Amino acid sequence: MKATIVLVVYLLCLIGCNDKTTTTHYVCNDNKAVLNVLANEKAALTFKNKTYHLTHEKSASGNKYISNKVLFWGKGTEAMLIISGNKHLCSTK
Repeated sequence: MKATIVLVVYLLCLIGCNDKTTTTHYVCNDNKAVLNVLANEKAALTFKNKTYHLTHEKSASGNKYISNKVLFWGKGTEAMLIISGNKHLCSTK
């Protein structure tokens, strides 16, 4: 019985520890941008010393994150960032 309880607690800990963050660095029109994507489909984008909190949205290809003022869409090493209507082309290169 104790072994079963220990196993259940261990599995619950593994499930709770699955919130891995993936960080990608971009250059967008000579400005640095950092996209931190969380496992729960939330993201934080830092651009020009401001951090924007975004949510994942389905797209036909690539990864798309949005908020009311920001759209970030990336595929491979290229990305497009639109903040308050201003478009920036981005690259990880």
